[in-house]
Amino acid sequence: MAEQKYEIKVTCDLRPAYYDSFHCLAQDCHISCCKGWRISFDKKDYLSLKRQKGSPKLNMQVSHGLRRIRGKDTLLTENVDAEYAEIQLEDGDCPFLCENGLCNLQIEKGHQALPKICKTFPRTQNYEVSGYLERSLGLSCEGVLDLLWDLPQGIDFLSDPLDKNEKHAVITFRNPENSMLVHFQEIRSWCIDMLQNRQYPLPERILRMGIALKWLADGEKDIAHWLEQAQALAESKKALFIEETEQNHALPLFLSNNLRLLSRLQSQNKELELLRQKILGVFLNKEGEKQTNVAWTFAKKRFDEQFGDREYFMENIMVALFFQLHMPGLAINEDIWSSFVNFCNLYSFYRFMAVMCCYEGSTASRKDLFCSLIYVNRTLVHSGAHQNTLQKEFFDNDSETLAHMAILLSN
Repeated sequence: MAEQKYEIKVTCDLRPAYYDSFHCLAQDCHISCCKGWRISFDKKDYLSLKRQKGSPKLNMQVSHGLRRIRGKDTLLTENVDAEYAEIQLEDGDCPFLCENGLCNLQIEKGHQALPKICKTFPRTQNYEVSGYLERSLGLSCEGVLDLLWDLPQGIDFLSDPLDKNEKHAVITFRNPENSMLVHFQEIRSWCIDMLQNRQYPLPERILRMGIALKWLADGEKDIAHWLEQAQALAESKKALFIEETEQNHALPLFLSNNLRLLSRLQSQNKELELLRQKILGVFLNKEGEKQTNVAWTFAKKRFDEQFGDREYFMENIMVALFFQLHMPGLAINEDIWSSFVNFCNLYSFYRFMAVMCCYEGSTASRKDLFCSLIYVNRTLVHSGAHQNTLQKEFFDNDSETLAHMAILLSN
């Protein structure tokens, strides 16, 4: 049988509406991307940086602040060209970073002198199976969290024809009758609508989305029938979430899963690493399961008092993440469920870290909350290897069931 092809010509972009409002906070940023983060770039940027001449201070920074990546280091990435060289950090900070939080390279030579990664972060754009050039903003940036904080009505999405300087592309599907990728945009749109369906608490929205995705993972091929079932599920008034008493019984498992993550995910940023150690210390100073629960209960009560009117903010975080990570995975049936398991684990850790920014002794401020969320992004969301390891552990331990996902969502 001859191979069949299905092609979509990409002529428009797709982006969250807040994308157009983003700007760097510069010296007003508390958790700078120039601190505690490895910055690598390609050969073109390396040669451009090496040619920069300016004040004696800048010349010294250029001379001592760049390092070629050689030998086996390049094996750490699939894109070797993007890892030709890197910034030589000084005590974890970029050597071009000034005390006022600004970049000396940009001050002296202008924005165009920066390597591409510094010019574009936290923006990304890629031609996707949705049929769009998708633009998104990473959640490791305080400026992006600021935008999500100011969207109580939720996230809208915009689409415009590509600029004349942007090339059109063709997305090709081979043997489309065997792949859900052809229906990616329809499926993802329903999922995002479900995530923003405020007639249910956010954890229940995620669980309902998971039930619908499980139908696809189990082999449902009729997308029209699936959409009809999924919409009925979205509109059903029947409570699907676990009862409060069961949530309390689930708490030890919820805490142990997230504490295990917290103990493993060290940060190179000094401020974020200090936060991690302080939160771990709150639990290490308690003895026994009952006292561990007390530490969580104290923080959660404080969190509800401080941020109880900001539940939409966590919704915005998860919707932005779902879009940014191009979920759900649809290449093969196994990807559908594993991507949902990954999403539940991410939500659980976000929720845990958000609440624990209000640990006993903290200031429980918005800055503390942002620090917690940026810690999750830098250590987990930006590490595909960590996510893959966690997924594997869930499946190896038979902990990938819908019931287990409900536990991760429960608290």
